Amino acid sequence: MPFGKTSLLRRTTVIRGGTETPFANRWSRYKEIGKKVPQAYLRYVEDTFLPCDAADARIFAKENFLSLYNALHGTNLQLSCPVENIKLDNVMYMNIVNDVSCLVDDKIIVLAEHQSTVNENMPLRFLQYIARLYEKLQKPTDRYLRTLSKIPTPEFYVFYNGLNDYPETTVLKLSDAFITKPERIPLDLEVKVYNINKSKGAEVLSRCKTLDEYSLFIEEVRL
Repeated sequence: MPFGKTSLLRRTTVIRGGTETPFANRWSRYKEIGKKVPQAYLRYVEDTFLPCDAADARIFAKENFLSLYNALHGTNLQLSCPVENIKLDNVMYMNIVNDVSCLVDDKIIVLAEHQSTVNENMPLRFLQYIARLYEKLQKPTDRYLRTLSKIPTPEFYVFYNGLNDYPETTVLKLSDAFITKPERIPLDLEVKVYNINKSKGAEVLSRCKTLDEYSLFIEEVRL
């Protein structure tokens, strides 16, 4: 599936004989944007995780996404593994311009990021978002079939890099918002939150170089 915009940074990084631009040089490019972290973050994510039409840039983004997926799952998926960008644009439920949604290994991986505080309502927002994704992926007639129509397994992640003290990992649940809780909860959705600040030393950072560099980048643009 074709992806979004072309990134000069990704083209440069890939074309240079497989060598990577030193990170100190890369983050300085974004720091020129100014001290507004959200704008710098968005440009960085577009250049790192979001695939585009250029073949070399598409490969670079895919490598980074698979590296993150492998870090989260303890797997070793190779570049040959299919990855499809299925991000929804202009979805009022999420109101997050920097989310990443991909279909990989029969799973829908939805990633989002918060600059300062974790939104406790993310499970509900993800529920509304994933419903729209399933509408996009499934044929309209499939929902009326008598036989079971299989769907990809969804997973939801938030990467927190704010300044407030927050656990290294935690799980937000949709059921925590229910006014009344029956003994058997009929519907739930879990969002795993990772604190990726360098000071927290999250284990996932040691398993994913790209995420570790992103954490370093955020510390630099805060200065």
